[in-house]
Amino acid sequence: MGVKNRQNRRWITGVFAVVISVVVVLFTRSVSDFNEGQVCKEWAAVDALIPPVRSYDFDSSAWNTLEAPVFELDSNLNEEAYRIVSDENGITVFHGAEGDHRAQSTLGQLGMLGNEVALPWGEIFDEPVFAHRGVLMDVCRHFFTVDEVKRQLDIMALYKFNVLHWHLTEDQGWRIAMDAYPKLAEVAAYRSHGDSVYGGFYTREDLEEVVAYAAGYGIEVIPEIELPGHSQAALAAYPHLGCSGKPVAVATEWGVFKDIYCAGNEQTFEFLEDVLDYVCEIFPSKYIHIGGDEAPKYRWEHCPKCQQRIKEEGLRDEEALQGWFNTRIENYLAAKGKQIIGWDEILEGGLSPNATVQSWRGFEGAQHAAEQGHDAIVSPTSHAYFDYPVSSIDVPKVYDFNLYPEKLDRFTYGHHIIGGECNLWSERIPDIETLDRRFLPRGIAMAEVLWSHPAERDYDAFWQRLQLHYPMLDVLGYSYDVEQVPVVLSSSNESYNGKLELRATATPAFPNLQLELRSSTGIVTDTTATFSSLGLHSMQVQPQRDGRSMGPALTYDFAVHQGLLTHSCLTSPSTPPYTGTNDIPMANGVLGSTNFRDGNWVGYFGPDHFGGHFGWKEKYIIDSVKINFLQSRLSWILVPEMVYADIYVESDVIERYQWDRDVSIDKEGTFIHTMTLAPEGGFPPTNSINFEIPNTEKLPDNHPAAGQPVWHFLDEVQIYGRPYRD
Repeated sequence: MGVKNRQNRRWITGVFAVVISVVVVLFTRSVSDFNEGQVCKEWAAVDALIPPVRSYDFDSSAWNTLEAPVFELDSNLNEEAYRIVSDENGITVFHGAEGDHRAQSTLGQLGMLGNEVALPWGEIFDEPVFAHRGVLMDVCRHFFTVDEVKRQLDIMALYKFNVLHWHLTEDQGWRIAMDAYPKLAEVAAYRSHGDSVYGGFYTREDLEEVVAYAAGYGIEVIPEIELPGHSQAALAAYPHLGCSGKPVAVATEWGVFKDIYCAGNEQTFEFLEDVLDYVCEIFPSKYIHIGGDEAPKYRWEHCPKCQQRIKEEGLRDEEALQGWFNTRIENYLAAKGKQIIGWDEILEGGLSPNATVQSWRGFEGAQHAAEQGHDAIVSPTSHAYFDYPVSSIDVPKVYDFNLYPEKLDRFTYGHHIIGGECNLWSERIPDIETLDRRFLPRGIAMAEVLWSHPAERDYDAFWQRLQLHYPMLDVLGYSYDVEQVPVVLSSSNESYNGKLELRATATPAFPNLQLELRSSTGIVTDTTATFSSLGLHSMQVQPQRDGRSMGPALTYDFAVHQGLLTHSCLTSPSTPPYTGTNDIPMANGVLGSTNFRDGNWVGYFGPDHFGGHFGWKEKYIIDSVKINFLQSRLSWILVPEMVYADIYVESDVIERYQWDRDVSIDKEGTFIHTMTLAPEGGFPPTNSINFEIPNTEKLPDNHPAAGQPVWHFLDEVQIYGRPYRD
């Protein structure tokens, strides 16, 4: 073993500037301040660490301070492994090539979490399970300054993340300035919103500063250059790189757009190769992320150059053309010693063995990649998309995340699952405080998931440890959100007993929850509210713990209706992950927001139809049926063309009713539209209703993703009526 002199070690800057100052102040008690019984009983800081260390053993015969630990490289240790030894020689850290950084994170946490402020004699040994432990930071939808990116690196380092996946190019903004292409900074970096202009870019010096700062923590920065899709900002600067050659604007809305790089134009590849040359000079990472996701083929289908390319290369169709596009870029980067990462769509075109697949549409992409001999990074929307609200992905769900696909033969292919990421897409993250709240505390749970074996996890123990970290986050100046939704809404349909009631109950994490009701019909207690009158209700909730607010007040909109009394079920499958959060997603009383990821929407994409069934023990006179649908045109979400309702009595169909779409599918923005069916005289008495919603539409020609399938989203089928009396 020899002493390793790492010039870029960051021990007294960034987050550790605060940590070490606390360490220096706290770790001043001498051994004489402790008696042996007190030591054994009181020193428990190591048990509070997140992620937990692999093992530790202390005999508490004596104690050392942490003012000047000595770091020594041990070539026998794995890359990120380390041993912290406390003995008569003081504190010595033996570490693998990057293990010193992870040891610093442990020492920093001990300095802020320790009940007693010294380290007893003994050893700590630690190393991660997964090599790739990343955070995706999207700076394109919303821009974050260099200092804000460094601030995110600070908190990542504290919890032993080792990869910053930096999403730098998008439809809504290009963030890399290049002298060779000045319009990337002048045009592509900014978008117009009415009279205002929004955007920003990083100079070469900015990018190098972030890379160097991350290296000081042992964090690898992997840049993402999106291609061939999500490229409208670049095309706004250089229209000749697109199929039409016509000017386009930097996108101002979120969604998927049909203007992408022209695969038949050699100038496209000259541009991308120049960009990648520049990126490779700045980023030492062995990986370059090329995106490869959500690339509509509409322009390629109508582009003579692309069609000629298909013919010349002997390709099957436009999907194969994207595979050829990706492979060309991959080969170019391979010649420069770089490997590509791409979203799981890149599997569709065939890959070289060195390509890594990032699975986002579920676990299947990771499974297929591993079985084909590719490394895989697992970051599915179901567990790892932290732009989704807590109502959709909460801390227990993150902590339950198992990176290994259920059907994967782990013995044969498990080594190809190299790790995972939590993704901070910034459509709904406009500022650094929101970024904090999206990341924390869910990122802390993800840190433990990526460091530890699944079999070793214990959520109750994790939750207890997590409570000790909130004061540390307060000291460091980080905001954080709640661990779970503070209120659970439940209805009497569970008992199917004819009692119409909807109850709001505080979750166990919020024993001191305050319910502020905006409904005169609510019966309020300290932790519950009960609603029984028909109609729409709203409730405002302020989560609190120990007398302090946990984030902003939350508003819940819900409806009490006869559908809550039914036995209901889906008659055709919804499309994951948009399956709702309740066992009865169409009749749980909970209304969705304009965020289709809030966990209250049921979505479907692809099947010819979608449907549901409602049944009662007794007959009802149904006066009206209301269904909320979401429309977000640029997200491919439209109100359906029609809805059918079949009225049954004792299993005999007596009549079919039809709703027709009464809102334009060209209406911009994101909004909730209510379709109401209320025939004159009401419906016949019934104890059963079936709903069917056809889905055969394609996005219209005037849509940026023309020809692609349509999404439909509904949150609640509201049924209003009264019991039938002969």
